Amino acid sequence: MPNSKFKPVDPGIYPRFSGITTFSRLPFVEKPAKNELDIAILGIPTDAGTTYRPGSRFGPRALRESSVLCRNYNPSLSVGIYKDLKIADVGDVAVNPVSLPKTLEAIKNKTRELKNSGSKIIALGGDHSVLTPLLTETVAHEGEITLIHFDAHTDTGDETWGEKFHHGTPIRRLIENKSVNPKKIFQIGIRGPLGDAGQLTWTLDQGVSILSMDEFHVSGARDKFFDKIRKVAGKGKIYISFDVDGIDPAFAPGTGTPVVGGLTSVEALSCIRALKGLNLIGGDVVEVSPAYDHADITSLLGAALAFEMMSLIALKA
Repeated sequence: MPNSKFKPVDPGIYPRFSGITTFSRLPFVEKPAKNELDIAILGIPTDAGTTYRPGSRFGPRALRESSVLCRNYNPSLSVGIYKDLKIADVGDVAVNPVSLPKTLEAIKNKTRELKNSGSKIIALGGDHSVLTPLLTETVAHEGEITLIHFDAHTDTGDETWGEKFHHGTPIRRLIENKSVNPKKIFQIGIRGPLGDAGQLTWTLDQGVSILSMDEFHVSGARDKFFDKIRKVAGKGKIYISFDVDGIDPAFAPGTGTPVVGGLTSVEALSCIRALKGLNLIGGDVVEVSPAYDHADITSLLGAALAFEMMSLIALKA
């Protein structure tokens, strides 16, 4: 039975609007000892890889503030997250706001440190460029994974302004550095116009599986796609990367590159829950940009998505 210190603060003693704002009001553990934590909640406050509207550097803070409503038990999945898991907020990566290369290196180093301690990581972004070092280092420790990627964009772009690393390129970089087998990448929510057909063609040519929003609403297509995920993942490890612009801006306006016609909040949550029983070893919620949010609806949903990921891990504990 895990030590009670790795549970959220009791709201019957300290109201949810009080105290230091860690994720879900969990304890803060800056440098976990070996095997001290099952899950480390890690903030990555950078938007140095953003190509349109900045502001996701404030995403981790907004997600933590909204997470005070997450609570302890997930009735949809019938699991108490803190029953068998030791979870803490480990703070933020020490990013460099004027140097994306130094920030990416800092993310890689922090990920290595946490993986060496034996922790699974749920990361709070930050723009999606954080995925490249985060997942590269995770795979170095965990071995082969199946990547489930929610997004409006395939993130398989190449150079922009001569830069190979930004929030539109992480999937391409991960394929190129062989961190992830493209035949084990599943993208959900893809939609919207492109500069040219080449980006989509390159992605499909690699063997990436895509459930576009057009296909999402075709009868039976979603179930068939998730059946394929289960078949490919099997008993192996999976990682979930959730860009909140995969959700329609009517439900998640607080993001840097909104695209109309996306997932509803109910659909997004049900998609995570549909992965019940798979072996989740880490995940992230990225691209929350609170300056464009209204009544915290994007950060509330982002915190709920992280809560669902923690629930999937708890189910396998």
